[in-house]
Parts: sequence; C-alpha cells; structure tokens
Amino acid sequence: GRDAVKEHIVQTLISAEACGVNLSVLPIVGDGSVGKTTLAQLVYSDARVQGCFSKRIWISVSADFDEVRLTREMLDCLSTGASKHEGITNLNKLQEILDEDLKSKRLLLVLDDMWEDNDKSRWDKLLAPLRCSMNGNVILVTTRNHSVVKMISTMDPIHLDGLKDDEFWLMFKSCAFGDEKYEGHPSLQVIGKRIANKLKGYPLAAKSVGALLRRDLDGGHWMSILQSDEWKLQQGPDDIIPALKLSFTHLPFRLQRCFSYCALFPKGHMFDGLDLVRIWISQGLISSGSKRMEKTGYHYLNDLVDRGFFQKSTYYSMHDLIHDLAHIVSLEECHMMDNFDSGSGTGHATIRHLSINTRSAYKWNPHACSFSPSDNFQRKLAYIGEKVQTKNLSTLMLFGKYDKEFSETFSKVFKEVRYLRVLRLPTLSYSIDSLICNFSKLIHLRYLELISSVPGTPLPEVICQLYHLQVLDVEYWVHLSTLPHGMSNLVNLRHFVARGELHAKIAGVGRLKLLQELKEFRVGKTKDFQIEQLTGLRELGGSLAIYNLENVGSREESMNAGLRDKIYIHDLLLSWCKNRFDVSSITEAKVLEGLHPHCGLKRLHITSYGGIYSPTWLSSNFPLTSLESIYLENCTKWELLPPFGQFPLLKTLHLVQLSASTEVPIMSCDDWAESEKHVLFPCLEELVIRDCPKLRSFASPQSSSSGKGFHFGCLRRVNIYNCPQLIHLPQFGEMKSLFTMSIEGVGAFPHIRLLVRALHIKGGASVRTLDEILVLVLTGCRLSALEKLTIPSFLDFEYLPWEIFCQLLSLEMLVIMDCPRFFLPVYPYGQ
Repeated sequence: GRDAVKEHIVQTLISAEACGVNLSVLPIVGDGSVGKTTLAQLVYSDARVQGCFSKRIWISVSADFDEVRLTREMLDCLSTGASKHEGITNLNKLQEILDEDLKSKRLLLVLDDMWEDNDKSRWDKLLAPLRCSMNGNVILVTTRNHSVVKMISTMDPIHLDGLKDDEFWLMFKSCAFGDEKYEGHPSLQVIGKRIANKLKGYPLAAKSVGALLRRDLDGGHWMSILQSDEWKLQQGPDDIIPALKLSFTHLPFRLQRCFSYCALFPKGHMFDGLDLVRIWISQGLISSGSKRMEKTGYHYLNDLVDRGFFQKSTYYSMHDLIHDLAHIVSLEECHMMDNFDSGSGTGHATIRHLSINTRSAYKWNPHACSFSPSDNFQRKLAYIGEKVQTKNLSTLMLFGKYDKEFSETFSKVFKEVRYLRVLRLPTLSYSIDSLICNFSKLIHLRYLELISSVPGTPLPEVICQLYHLQVLDVEYWVHLSTLPHGMSNLVNLRHFVARGELHAKIAGVGRLKLLQELKEFRVGKTKDFQIEQLTGLRELGGSLAIYNLENVGSREESMNAGLRDKIYIHDLLLSWCKNRFDVSSITEAKVLEGLHPHCGLKRLHITSYGGIYSPTWLSSNFPLTSLESIYLENCTKWELLPPFGQFPLLKTLHLVQLSASTEVPIMSCDDWAESEKHVLFPCLEELVIRDCPKLRSFASPQSSSSGKGFHFGCLRRVNIYNCPQLIHLPQFGEMKSLFTMSIEGVGAFPHIRLLVRALHIKGGASVRTLDEILVLVLTGCRLSALEKLTIPSFLDFEYLPWEIFCQLLSLEMLVIMDCPRFFLPVYPYGQ
C-alpha cells in the first residue's frame, strides 16, 4: 500500500536536483507504528538507490541523540578493516576521520526514529562533515514529532498516515488468514472487517491482532476479540495500544512473563537471541523438561516473533510501541530509569527488576572536552533508591557510560542488594567493588555480565565463590588475559561467554559438567589440562578446537576426550603443533583414530596431523554423512586421503599443504543408487586445493572411462594453486552454477581465471589447446553467458574455431594479445 509514496521518495533521492546540492534532509513523519521504518527500509534497499549512492548508512537514533555515539556508528558502518576511530571519543577528531572517509563519495544516511528537537546546534554539529562536499549527500529521517521536521527539513516532508481501507483490509487478511486473496470463511471475513476498522490502518496493529486471530479460525474466538473490553480503553482515534494489549492478554502466561521482562532494555535495543534466553533462564522464566532449556527459550522467543511482539533480522528487536506495551504490563515488577532530564520519576515499591540507562544522562561538553551529567542524574538515582526495596531486587542492569560520582552514589543506593539473580555492569575504569560493595554476598547470582575497556584489570577471585552462577559473560572485557584460579568451582556454569583463548585457560575444566561452550582446549602435561578433562563434558555444543595434540600419547588417551558422546558439537578442529621436532606417524595416527566424533558433526578441520593414513571413521565404513565442510591443512605426511565422494552433504572442501598426497579419492558412497554414483559431490559449493606438490589426480578413472565424468550440481567457487604435478581435473565446464574459478601453477594447464561472466586464460608454456581448455572451463551454457574473453600468451593459438565462436552469444569484449600465430579466419558466409 506504500508503492506510490516509495516511488516518490526514490525519485526524489536519485534526482538531478538532489545530486547538485551539498546536503538534503528528507523527513518521513507519522504516528508510531504507521510504517515509517518499513517504508525507509524499502527505499534504502531499492536497487536504484543503491546504484546512486556509493555509501549507505542506517542508524537507529531513538531518544538518545548523542553526537559522539552517532558519529562513531557512522564510522563503524564505513570501516572495512582496522578502525581508525578505535578508542577515540573526541567529537572533532571523529568528524575529521569521517570527513576523510567520505571524500568524493555520495552518502545516503538514514536516521531512524529521531526525537531530539530541543537544540538545533547539536543537529548542525552532527552534520558538519556531511556539508563539506557538493556530492549530493542525503539524509532520510523518520520521526513522530513535527517539531523535529520543522528543525531539520530541507525538502518537503513525507506525511504518513494509516493505510487506506482497501489496502489495509488486504494486509489484515494476509496477517489473519495467511493470504491477502483469501475468500474462505465468509462469516469470519465479516467479523474481521469490523475488527480491522478498529485498527485505523496501522500495520503494526494488523500484524499483532492478525497473528492472534490466525491461531484460532473460530467464530466464537473472533467475536470475543471484537467484543473485548480492551477497545474501550482507546484514548483517541489513533491509539492502538489497546489492540496490542489485547494480543498480550491472549498470550500464554509463560510468554507474558518473558515479554514483560523485556521492558528492562532500552528502546531500540538489538537483542542477541541466545543472550536474552540465558537471562530468561537465569530468572527461572523457562520451564525445564526433556529438552534443553536454551532450546525451549528459543521456542518461546520465536513464538513471540510469530505473534508480532518481536521483529527478527540479524538480531531481535521490538517496535517502540511494543516496548511501551511491555512497560505498561510490567509496571509493578520492572522499571527502567532512562529519562534524567524530567522530574524525579516514579517507581513502585514492588519492583524486583531494575535497569538504569545512563545514555541520556551525559551530554558532550565542548568547553570541557568531556561528558557532563545532567542536573537530575544523581538526585533521581537517589530517589529510586528510596522508593524501591533494593534488598529484594532480582535484576540490576546498567546500560551506558558513567563517572566516578555515579559509581559512588550507585554503591550507596544498592549496598543492601542480596538476592540478585541477574547483574549487568559496564565497569569501565572502576572496579566491581566500587559499584557493588558486598559483591561476595551475591550467592544467588545466576547471570553476570561484566564489560571493561581498561588494560590490566583482572577478574576478581571472588567470582569463583558464586557457586550458583550459570552464565559468566566477559566477551566485551577487551583486555582480559587471565582467569581466576578457582574457575572450576563454578560447577553450575552453563555458559562462559568469552574469547576462545580464555576458554583454554580454565584449569580443571572437567569439573564444569554443565558447560555448553568450550571454544578452545589446549592439551597440556599437567593434570588440569590433560585431554581426559573433556571426558564428562557431554553438554558441550557449537564449536570445539583441540590444540597441542602432540601431548597425547596413545589411542586410549585420546578416546578419553569422549568426542563420540558430544552430540551437540557441530564444528571440530583437531590440531597438532606445526613446528614440533619429533613426529611419530604411527602414534599420531592412533591418536586421531581415538578422536572419533559423533555422526552429526557438520564441520571438520584437521591441521598439522603427522600420520600417513586416514582414520577409519573418515572411511566409507564409518561415514560422517552430516559433514558439510572439510578442511585438511599442513598435514605433510598424509598420503592416503579419505574418499570425499562419500559425504553427500559436503559443501566446502579445502586441501592445503598436503605434501605427500598423490590422489584425491572421490569414489561415491556404496549405498547410493547406481544411477546416482556419478553425482559425486551433489552439494559441493567451494573447492580449494593449494600447495600440494605431489598431487597428480583429482579425476576418477571409472568415471573417465564411462564418459560420465563428475557432476557438481552446486559448485560456485574453484581455487587450485601450486599443484605442479596435477594432470587430471574434472570437467568444470559441466557446472552451470560455477561463479568464480582460478587455476594457477597446475600441471600443464594455463593460468585460468573466471569471474562471473569474464574469462581470462593465459597460455605461457601450456601444451593444452584452447579447445581443451574451454571444454574444461566452460560448456555451451556457460559460453553463451560470457561477456568478456581475454586470451594472452598462447604461442600456438592460431584461430578461434567457429564451433566455439558461435556460442559466444553475450560476448561484448574479446581481447587476444601476444599470440604470434593467431589470424582471423573467414567464417562461412552469413555466420
């Protein structure tokens, strides 16, 4: 229903008028949930807009208009490698970097959900780097406030109202019946139209109420929704909170609790799904049963998505009005302090979950070149401490930056906390003790998240006394390099969220029987780091990397890792030290044999293995049929590789620095039907073979003699490099999906580089004819799509055969150079 207005905005952005000015600001204004963000996303993703702007940035502003934060987020979006702005908080320096990054580039900047309308100088300050060029930079702003439009607009604003009745009815039917063209259930259609009329054309209301109706296509259910008393609470023609409240009322109680808890997070917060589920578990909001609580929690979260309470993309998010609803329904239990510019605020004595968002409490002071707190900051914090029974708090979360004075007030206000189950502290340059004076007494703590950017600050040893702790999150403690000695005392720990090198430093990790992630384990000589520490960790999931396997001396010892019992592990890396002196091929083969993973493994990476043979669990007798990726790297003595054709789901195959391997066995699985046995890699998308000096063959003698050859149904990328003895290759030309290919330093083959629709073949000393090369690389279907063909340095190349030339139907550029014997033949008349 927004096609016309979307087209108008697109044409405005790409017009010559917009290109000729230094900066244009186009606001989209309308009530909450009317569809401003969705419309902006459609414009942002339009192919014409993408082609017109060399850089596009999307930033969610919300109520926190912080010039430094917004500038840093712009730089984050522009950065492709190392960030030049890392650690810089001075606005002037940040804007100098931004100005440099945007030189000669046309920018589209979307500022979603802007509220700031008090101080135009802050707006002008933010835009200063964008005004310096005449590139035609454009800012698209979504806002509810007409005062914002008046302050920032340089173009006629787009005023967005609810959808027209006919358009809205189609959308409502799509939400309620799953199809906008649905004509069944005539009685429900009548009731549905009456409900739709109450939603005033607002898409968010249609999604929420439509999802509620779709769950029960019964006339009685629909009529109860229509006649609900919630509609009487509407405070104006555009008020849709009652409609949203109606959907909340019909949620199962377990989902009501999980949803209302989310009122503690700031508006615009991007939820990591697993992190949110962990917090729910820590608060006892997820029921335990036969399934893992994490899996049940994800089911709850996705159920809330289906019912319209969350949106899902890379992260989960809540619409601002949905967040308002969460605040309303949780008023007596949950409270967030986030508006320090208003009066003293409110807080019920019954509150058990409290969060403090300081992002709007500090403003950049250009005279002091630092952030200064608002006048109400300390007073409002003290007021909450008087109003709320802090001793009974179950949740305490901090969002944003703060100073020393805040930490002192915070410590006084919350000195009585005893029963916390969830604690989130961005500690910055202050110790935990400066915020929580009785930290060691928080024996009920289940979830602890600590954030720090100060070098040299260790984790306090007292953490190891929090025996009920289930989640310890130090992922953003950026300079943390050591762990307390007693980490293995946390016997209830389910999740240690940290960098992999910290996982490897947990001494005696075998005591953490409930641990679900262990990114790295480095086998050592001492008992606390021997491989038997992995024996009882059956809950481990995700990825596991085991290093220093040269410290394992036998098959029996390696079997103590119990990899076959770890059914939740999907990615497995097995690594020996690359530069070790003594390599016993027999011992290492036995050790690898004992590291038998479970049959559901998806990705396997083996590096620096010193054995000659493949383990039996990679042979056709014990296939890991779920494998999707295999990486074999720097295994310099491995002669007999496994038959890769037995893995029907294999998508990625990397063979790198296999100095002793002479052949890549590709036999098909014996269980496959006879007609399928030539389809050896039905799912393979990426093939990389590099630095294998003795490798001679990748082709199957059986398939070559039968004439069937390989068939790679999905192959998109091929990279074969520095394999001088490799003489047998598959006929890649039969692969319609092939996207890129690079063959260099391979036997008697020339240098071949295929990129989408461009083919470069460099002859050199090749003894292959061009006909043979083109058959290898491309068949008729690929030749017909080729747009550019470059053929340099073919000494014996005389002419391009008509049988090939006639297939180049899309060819736009043909380059033939340094081919001394080439001549242009006279093709038959009319051809």
